[in-house]
Amino acid sequence: MEELGPLFVHPYQPDQFWILILIVSLPAIVASLYVLIRGQLPAALSSSLMILLPLVAYLLGDIHLMDESKRVNYCGSCHEAMSPMFETMHNDDSTLAGFHYKRGAISHQTACYSCHSGYGLSGDMTAKLAGMRHMLQTALGSEDYPLRLRRSFDIDSCLDCHAEAKPFRAIEDHRELDIQEALLARDMGCTGECHETAHPEEARHGAAAFAEAR
Repeated sequence: MEELGPLFVHPYQPDQFWILILIVSLPAIVASLYVLIRGQLPAALSSSLMILLPLVAYLLGDIHLMDESKRVNYCGSCHEAMSPMFETMHNDDSTLAGFHYKRGAISHQTACYSCHSGYGLSGDMTAKLAGMRHMLQTALGSEDYPLRLRRSFDIDSCLDCHAEAKPFRAIEDHRELDIQEALLARDMGCTGECHETAHPEEARHGAAAFAEAR
């Protein structure tokens, strides 16, 4: 295969979610092995499990909730801050977000999360922590407008879809090694430099200002 440079190498990060599953499952595994070997649990361990197992169930419920929060409708339900982003993504394919969404280039179920989460386990954690902060700001009415946009999306998040795509590889600028190195070093980004920001400027000012602008 033709050598095109480091930008076209698909980012790789092993799935480490199994580590979390193992940590959550470990108390039940230990208790089960003890019962199999000794026949019964000591009173102290039984009391500990009565406290520990509900905490594990709570953690699993949180994991489920976090997974549901990846859905586009969940993001769009934050009316004041996110509803303009939600509307323009659905109805305006001149924006980067709308272009990807309307053409089916990204999942209609998890479009927001797919772009904003970055790549790998660390990207998932960062996105979910940011989402929790956004929910708290919404609940407290402390969101500042206009919303701040990141200088660029995470390069690895973009490359997750584009690195091996023929149209992306065919663009001459993408094949320039200096540009590839600058992108991979985060000295420049995809959006705000070559591509417009993903959402229109008027969508950053909240639902009321967005309605007036329209």
